[in-house]
Amino acid sequence: MKLPQTYSQERYSSVAIILHWLIAALLIAELALGLWMVDLPNTPSGLRAGWFNLHKSIGITLGVLILLRIGWRLMHTPPTLPNQLSQRDVSLAKYGHLALYLTMFIVPTSGLLGSAFSKYPIQYFGYALPKFADADEQLKSIFSEVHYYAMCVLIALITIHLLAIIKHIVVDKINLLGRMKIK
Repeated sequence: MKLPQTYSQERYSSVAIILHWLIAALLIAELALGLWMVDLPNTPSGLRAGWFNLHKSIGITLGVLILLRIGWRLMHTPPTLPNQLSQRDVSLAKYGHLALYLTMFIVPTSGLLGSAFSKYPIQYFGYALPKFADADEQLKSIFSEVHYYAMCVLIALITIHLLAIIKHIVVDKINLLGRMKIK
């Protein structure tokens, strides 16, 4: 078994930083697109399907990036947390990040599975992917519901994550963003 590598005790590695900000930007765009597109009318024909296909394509891309980020994190020890943080804050950060990773995995996976059990093919930026499941309205409905509620949890976790960062920067005067900046 390969031991995790540590690149710096002060900041994350460049790969971790790039993956973090790329996933963050795509997640925000994807969440906004997902919330917007559900109210699109079914007519004119193809308009709704086009936006749903774009959402699925971005979701698949995010799923791959999230798996890469989780893999990178498992193989590379993050920098140590600042000494100014309380033990409670350290524990909350640990469990908060674990919840974020878990939810970021569940959201695209449930979306993909919901799409796999629908009667429509999954298109990845215009290319039809091979069908790996037969249409099943009940399974589609279950995975779509999981997708929706996991997305709600993800929005809450992202909000908590951002509020915690703001609290640590403004109230505690700890420059946490310096750890996520490429030198």
